[in-house]
Amino acid sequence: MRSVDLSRVTIVIPTFSRPNFVIRQFKFWRETTAQVVILDGTPTPMEIPVEVLADNVRYVHTEMSFNQRLANGWRYVSTEFCALLPDDEFLLPSGVAAVVRHLDENPDTIGCVGRCLYFFVDQDRFLMSHAYRDWRQFPDSAVNAAERFEFDLPPNKTHMTMYGIFRFEQWRKIFETSCRTFFSCGYTYERLMNLQRTALGRTEILDDLLWMRSKENPPVVSSQLPRWGKHSFVSWARSPDFALEIAEFRRRAFGIINETGISLEQVERFEERFFEGGVARQESKDKRARQSIRFRLTRLLLAYSPHSIRQVAKRFLPSAILRHLDWEGYGLKKIGYDLTRLRTRFNLEELRRIEELSLDLDRHRRTIEAR
Repeated sequence: MRSVDLSRVTIVIPTFSRPNFVIRQFKFWRETTAQVVILDGTPTPMEIPVEVLADNVRYVHTEMSFNQRLANGWRYVSTEFCALLPDDEFLLPSGVAAVVRHLDENPDTIGCVGRCLYFFVDQDRFLMSHAYRDWRQFPDSAVNAAERFEFDLPPNKTHMTMYGIFRFEQWRKIFETSCRTFFSCGYTYERLMNLQRTALGRTEILDDLLWMRSKENPPVVSSQLPRWGKHSFVSWARSPDFALEIAEFRRRAFGIINETGISLEQVERFEERFFEGGVARQESKDKRARQSIRFRLTRLLLAYSPHSIRQVAKRFLPSAILRHLDWEGYGLKKIGYDLTRLRTRFNLEELRRIEELSLDLDRHRRTIEAR
């Protein structure tokens, strides 16, 4: 298999007030040649320990808001390919190499996602579980924008764009267009990203393990990224308080679709499916969630409870509930067996390295909490 120079790829990592996870990123990426840019939006810059500094990892302190950091991330990139990564998560170098190799061999493909695992640490055990196995591939027949819109827009759906690896020009367009305006709902940006991706070209799902999604922290919710209550997507989209934002959101979507050169009738129909169809699908999803164990217990136990209560809950709750809470996971041996059975390519040593770094950080956090 042809080797790939990872210095052709830049990983852009936005962060805010999570220095331990920033240091973990330094430790992980310094062992590679991938270019990494960490964009820190905290008011006061952090000091990076000298022992973890690396030539291929840049720390940039900027007081830009979250959406501005995403919209302007391309300004820190000088490589052929780029990707976005949350500060507590990982992209696997072997998966990154597989994507670059695939893009080199398929010039008409603008970007790729790979397979994903959730991970977390529980009682000094590094555990994982499968994620997003329901993602759908664009069919070979979807060769133009209209055909891709038909397959991707509600009630249909393909796969997530945000954490894929893209060619630079397409990555820049996706993030600059989708994130340059602040919206009072943090779920708007990813929807625009998916739409822009579908407009720009074909993306593919590779059967290579690429993304390790962290369950170590509760979801980020802040004034820069509001998501709950009246800021949930359905509440926001139906609120007269946000009428101007909604109009701008729909105008942005209309422009993205219209740039593909399809007929005005098609543009209007696809924009309607994007917005009204998207709201309807989310309403249905939210309704199912409100009736589920996951919705009731996740907010009570996962998002708000201290670590000690979570441990008691894990001891006494049935395994079915734990699965809904993403608290049930498996070790390397079981996950390795599953990935092999699913014919997903992976690098065991990379998973062991993530296990080591995650356990070290968890022990450090518990030591601090115990003081």
